[in-house]
Amino acid sequence: MPRMATPLVALIFLLVAAVPRPGAAQEPDSTGTYFTPPGSPDQTVQPTEPAVWSDDAGGYSCGDVLWESIFGQPDPDCWRPLPCSTFFSEGWNEPWVPSPSGSGGAPRQGWINALDGNMYRLWFFTFAQGFNEPPKSNAYLGSYTLLTPFSRRLMLITNIPFVLTNNTSDGLPTISPQGQPVATTHSQTTFGDVSFTPRVLLHETKDFSLTADLTVVTPTGNTPLAGNTSLVPNIGFWNNIAGGWVVRGGLGINIPLNGSGADTLISQFAIGQTVTPHDFPLLGDFTYYLSTVADTPVSNGGPTSVALTPGIRTHLGHDWYFLAGLPIPVTQARVADLGMIFWFMKAW
Repeated sequence: MPRMATPLVALIFLLVAAVPRPGAAQEPDSTGTYFTPPGSPDQTVQPTEPAVWSDDAGGYSCGDVLWESIFGQPDPDCWRPLPCSTFFSEGWNEPWVPSPSGSGGAPRQGWINALDGNMYRLWFFTFAQGFNEPPKSNAYLGSYTLLTPFSRRLMLITNIPFVLTNNTSDGLPTISPQGQPVATTHSQTTFGDVSFTPRVLLHETKDFSLTADLTVVTPTGNTPLAGNTSLVPNIGFWNNIAGGWVVRGGLGINIPLNGSGADTLISQFAIGQTVTPHDFPLLGDFTYYLSTVADTPVSNGGPTSVALTPGIRTHLGHDWYFLAGLPIPVTQARVADLGMIFWFMKAW
């Protein structure tokens, strides 16, 4: 594991352990998992009584919350809104539960080259290729990404680019985490830079959610293609505006820590529509969308890079998904002349 990974994971577990915990016991539902049903009466602990958070009291320990969030069988009907006004008091001590579709029927789902603004439990493989005009060589990326919820408020995204050839390429769940691209005229291949992204849910209602991320890129690959250390804080939103239509986007900044490039402001916006029901054969939750990503150097006055990504997403069945995107640069500054990205995804 990279040197930065262990302190980061330890910090996340400390944060989960330190958040306020209610004294009221949570009873298991009919499936055996612990959730507080919507509309259940509040049970307030008197100020003179210390809050109890243990299995002996019938509640959840920190380990229980982690276990149920990662391996439990959550009941979607137990979901309730988590407003920003209760950020410090609600959600941290509750097992993760999948968020509902918006009131217009749009499912909460990830798109390629689009900020999430949501909390998920899934993994996926990425294959990406960048097509370049000679003398630049084509670029390839293969990566594995794991999204692990720790509670309703906190999760960790782990991205492992296990092969990187000739250039950096997007296609990850965070925007531009790999730093500046390197153009090559001959073949170079390396293991990429592993990244860890704690995500916090700031606000969630049926039609709108807001999250904050901090991607930590570790220098596990080799230069010149990888070997970068950087931080990428960003904030993302998701909004079901009407029917199956969703708008999503956000802002972030890529901050290199080892002199691998300039600070870069990242602006992202996407719009798309879901047109089929979830269980439609092979084309469930079929969604088409268009994403725009603009990278603007802020410390050296370099040119802005803008790319459009038309894409699709479909549910194949049994919580398997397929996504495809076609990044198209619209400015002179670009990562590649043309690209394609595929995700093969499994939710659990």
